Amino acid sequence: MKLQHKKQAQCYLVSNEGRDFYLLIGFIYYLERFQNYEVSLEFVWDAQKIRTGNPDLVLLPNSRGHHLYYEIAKYCYDNEIPLFIHDSEGNFNTEIIYDFWSYNLDKKTFCPKMFTWNQRVKNYLVSKYQLPKEEVCVTGAPGIDKYRYSSLEEHSELLAKYGKSHYKTVVGYAGWAFGKLQNKEINDLLHHLNYKGDREAEGIQWIENQRILVESYLRSAIEKYPDTLFILKKHPRENFESDNRDSLNEMNRLTKYENVLYLKDEENIQDLIQISDLWMAFESTSIMEAWLLNIPTLMINPDPDFTRSPIYKGSFLVKTDEELLAAIEQVLMLKNIAAVNPEHVVAERKRIIEDAFGFDDGLNHLRCAFYFNPYLISEPKIKKNPKLKLKFLRYYLLLHIGKLFYIPWLFKRLPKFKKTVWIFENYKLSKVKALKKSVFKDLDEFYERNNLPERIRSGEIWSEL
Repeated sequence: MKLQHKKQAQCYLVSNEGRDFYLLIGFIYYLERFQNYEVSLEFVWDAQKIRTGNPDLVLLPNSRGHHLYYEIAKYCYDNEIPLFIHDSEGNFNTEIIYDFWSYNLDKKTFCPKMFTWNQRVKNYLVSKYQLPKEEVCVTGAPGIDKYRYSSLEEHSELLAKYGKSHYKTVVGYAGWAFGKLQNKEINDLLHHLNYKGDREAEGIQWIENQRILVESYLRSAIEKYPDTLFILKKHPRENFESDNRDSLNEMNRLTKYENVLYLKDEENIQDLIQISDLWMAFESTSIMEAWLLNIPTLMINPDPDFTRSPIYKGSFLVKTDEELLAAIEQVLMLKNIAAVNPEHVVAERKRIIEDAFGFDDGLNHLRCAFYFNPYLISEPKIKKNPKLKLKFLRYYLLLHIGKLFYIPWLFKRLPKFKKTVWIFENYKLSKVKALKKSVFKDLDEFYERNNLPERIRSGEIWSEL
């Protein structure tokens, strides 16, 4: 029997960091294992490859969160290249007025379906932006599927990378992007907190006050528990990609302590959560991810009265450094997990998870596939040659000529070249390409355990979903 020619798809990512990757990797697995696609992971500055490769499908995590995601989506749409775009909204707070479209100047989806994590957001988009109800599909959050299929990172192996394997207890903390105070992203933070217009100065002062207090609370805990390792994880969107500074936040002045491991994008947050005995944050969706892994959580909120996601209702709150130290004592020393898991808090979690993530069964990527299946190319078709886009060609040439002259220590010191460091450090996407192999192995095992190949081929899974 003649082998059927594989269809070609390109998935564009702006970073080697794992968030956008995990959003799409389950769907990529489905394409390669069940739809005869071959999917390549590409850096956004390589978008010229759309014209030269003329793919059957282009995948994007969203068309709103980065100007190049938007430009790639628009280019494909204008050239009739099929698009899968999840347009992930995160744990979208429908109580705050957002510029939902952000970088998307056309204010359109480009993809034939828009996917949301939950019914609440779908209702909001249909009502607020008059999106056709039949085009907005509730799939759950495909990025959290990893908590159902991923193999667990070995505690000792991860810590050994950093010479910290002698620590037996670990407390993790997810950063809140306080560093945006010192860069152009501050307006995004103020908007999120509902400090706009005349109240911006008030908002900046409030953020700075919280940063100082959270830093002091963390310092108190680090000093009191020298035999516990504190992993402090910088927020992935604290600085824009071209800004390679480590802006002052609540963590980076604590790195002098031996029992502190400060990480930026070196490790996936999932791996850090699962090796932690306690997971903390000022505010972060990673708190919910810790719930999925049955890791106790707490939130450090000196002033808990601010515009926020309802995640806090499912977590133990501490408002002072004394309360923080007492909570850590209960969890780490006395093994009294119930101290940070009171019944009324635990009762809120299931509702919050459903309201935010939609589903937590590991099948959200297949819900995406269910709605997108009608748009997958099943038979070869005559494809038009995409038009030349000079901006993509310019990016491509700058990247592939510039990499020949890239010297990290020099570029980081030259004002005009600093902004290009993230490009040359990310363009190979080596981390996510390696991750693809390990995630596929985990997914193979997850699919076999749940008899998914047979259920997909028989069509049984679609009626279940």
